[in-house]
Amino acid sequence: MKPKLTFILRMIPMILLIAFLSAVTTFIIKPLGQVALFLSVFTIYSIALLGTYYHFNHLLKLMVSNIQSIGNKELMDRFLKDSNLFKGHFSRLRDFKIITEQYSQTYRDAQLEQTENESKLRELERINLFKNHILDTLLKVNHLFLNLNDSNDYYSVILNSAIDVIEHADKGSLLLFNAQTARFEFKTCVGFDLNELKKLTMTLEETFLFKNAHGNYEEPTLIKNVRQSDHELLDEESFQNLERAGGLEIVETLSSPIVIDGQIIAILNIDSEVPDAFDEVDKQLIHFFASQIAIALKNKYLVDETVNMSRYDKLTGAYNRNYFEKILSTHKEYSMDTLEPYSLILCDLNYLKIINDTYGHSAGDLILREFSNLIHYHIRETDVFSRIGGDEFVIFLRNISHANAEEKMARIFQAIENSTVDFQGQLLPVSFSYGIASSPDDSMIYDVLIKIADIRMYKFKEKYKQDHPDQISFINNF
Repeated sequence: MKPKLTFILRMIPMILLIAFLSAVTTFIIKPLGQVALFLSVFTIYSIALLGTYYHFNHLLKLMVSNIQSIGNKELMDRFLKDSNLFKGHFSRLRDFKIITEQYSQTYRDAQLEQTENESKLRELERINLFKNHILDTLLKVNHLFLNLNDSNDYYSVILNSAIDVIEHADKGSLLLFNAQTARFEFKTCVGFDLNELKKLTMTLEETFLFKNAHGNYEEPTLIKNVRQSDHELLDEESFQNLERAGGLEIVETLSSPIVIDGQIIAILNIDSEVPDAFDEVDKQLIHFFASQIAIALKNKYLVDETVNMSRYDKLTGAYNRNYFEKILSTHKEYSMDTLEPYSLILCDLNYLKIINDTYGHSAGDLILREFSNLIHYHIRETDVFSRIGGDEFVIFLRNISHANAEEKMARIFQAIENSTVDFQGQLLPVSFSYGIASSPDDSMIYDVLIKIADIRMYKFKEKYKQDHPDQISFINNF
């Protein structure tokens, strides 16, 4: 029989006995009063409670014994099962934590990749915008080339375009290499005093490019501390000129060479007044810009060379006869409409044949070049000077009367009259005669004006020889 049922059966007599005794006692002693009733009830219930405690204690011992005898293995198995279950839950929690951490890392990696892709996209957009800007710049520059505008125009376009397209750039300058002096000269600038900058010329060793390029002069270079770099590179006078021009107010400079056929023909400086203004992308952009501009400039120089060959006398730098006649033909229509006066001055070098025969044509060429330089120095930019023969030249003076033309040529002759050139230790005279013909005073027909000027020139030559017999004697004694 099961322990629980045995316990219940044992308790039935005790319960019935307690109930019977309680009823009898209550009936018998009720007349004895409340005190006796209390004592009797207290005694009976105490006995009942003691019995109940005994039986419950016995029941607990029995339950413990039964559990120990029949339940140890089951409880242990169940405990182990529950323990393994908990372990499984904890293992799942650990797996969930690992998965969560992996997801978080994947999410962070995705965010980083997205940020990098957005940065690359912005760079690509920046590069595409830059390339479109370069195309516009090249079109503008080539248009100026074709229209033969002054070189300052397209150099300014180049510089301004570079400043516009490089972020954080607000100033800049462009230097050209002068082959005669072997120095770089400031051609144009933005944000500086060009007049002050033109006082400053530099060798390649004095440029930012030389100091920071470490021998690779075809790549752009970034200068972080401009004032310190200038102080190290330049002498005190040059440093002060640069300071007066405002060149020391900048903080950073991106300096890029413009290279044609392996030669640095120009240096493009892009400046900023804020630190850390330029980055590696800017260096790549300005390098691409400079390489494209180099191609355009090379084409321009080829055009210039072709134009020079068609316009200028190679030896003297004066206009050749064909181009001079085109200029005059264009002007004749204008002068016919406006009756604007002009003068033609025919010039002929004295003693050139004797000098060529005595010292050779190298000496004669030296005199021709010096005469051309002297005339160019004394006439206006609007005037035209041309070589029309071996030792014959013509000067076209615009918008001038005959009387003023005579005064002007008298001053020029007086300034040049005693000029000489040194040829192998021998001082040779740079002497010339001239004749003036003016329109409309003498004629409005070019051929007639040239004949009149030629007659007057020979009259001048004869008179000069009469007035300078010592010069004739000197020439004849070569």
